Amino acid sequence: MAAAGWRKRVVSGPAVVAVVLVLVVLAGGGYAAKPLWQPWWYASRVCAGLLSADDLADVLPAEQLKAGREEADLAHGRLRCGVDTPDDHFSLLVEVDSDPDEVDRRLQGEFALPTVPRFVFPAGIPGFQGDLGHYIVQECPDLRRDSLGRKRRLVTRVTGRWDEKRGTPATLRIAVSAANGAAERSGCGAPRLPLPQRAALHPKAVPPARGGAGCGRPARTRLPESPAGGPWRVVARSDAHAAITRCALVDRTGAEYAELSAWYGDWTDEPFRTLITGNVRLPRGFPPGGQVMSEDFGTAAARCAGESAHYEVSGSRAPEGRRPAGRELRPLLVAFAREQAERRGCDRLALPGKRIFPNGRPGEPVLPEEG
Repeated sequence: MAAAGWRKRVVSGPAVVAVVLVLVVLAGGGYAAKPLWQPWWYASRVCAGLLSADDLADVLPAEQLKAGREEADLAHGRLRCGVDTPDDHFSLLVEVDSDPDEVDRRLQGEFALPTVPRFVFPAGIPGFQGDLGHYIVQECPDLRRDSLGRKRRLVTRVTGRWDEKRGTPATLRIAVSAANGAAERSGCGAPRLPLPQRAALHPKAVPPARGGAGCGRPARTRLPESPAGGPWRVVARSDAHAAITRCALVDRTGAEYAELSAWYGDWTDEPFRTLITGNVRLPRGFPPGGQVMSEDFGTAAARCAGESAHYEVSGSRAPEGRRPAGRELRPLLVAFAREQAERRGCDRLALPGKRIFPNGRPGEPVLPEEG
């Protein structure tokens, strides 16, 4: 019986070869299929499990990858995670911060000057595409202000190797998934954001009464006759509740006449100071933080929930020969700033005076001191 039992456990030489061949084939097939099953592995192991495997499959390249360094403290609104290439370059990077110092640093780093972001997220999502990635900026009503009295926000940034100018539905969903998870686990109190099914399409020009995002009232001010004839129209290019809102006044051909934007939060102070001093020739003695109107742009400011708000109008994108003068832009800015301040419950609205300053460039001499 012992011999019989032993014989049952003996495997012949040809059988061993067959088993080895099967294992080799399976191993080779598994390696070849690795790009297909990697996203499912990463979905369960990176970014605290907040990301969808299907979205990762659309974003990650079909090559050997590895999990990036992960730092997760979602209870305090902090997350850093992603997927790297073998040479330690990120293929996908997700960063979430709620500490006011980190929030200011991250946003100021993106907007050293308040350059115009691209609004790739659909309406209802307070996000945009900057030069350094997709951003979502959420207010956190359930988190207490910090020791300096600053509001708490949750800023999510997603960076990767995709079409950064347009974004894709998958990259937008990754940003929203991370933002939703961090908001929920940190007790931020921000409403849950819908998962985008597409990137934002080019918004349509509509009559001023349907402008939204604070676009309506400026277009009802006294305007010069449109060079193209017919009524003016407005294009709302961002969500009305975003940290940065933007709209444009266009003629019937779609040519832009003026662009209006609003920027909310103390992090905007330094970029706007730099914008003004670098682009307007101001007189000596002009008060720091004063609002200006130059030949093709102007600024206004307010205080919203104890923080700064800045408003801007620009005519620099208008076609050559159609650019509005500063005296034509000022009424648009005044109407826009007033409507935005009312919409957000802001106070201490500061508007530019009627003097039109000349445009300037860094290094140009300042004007004589005002008498």
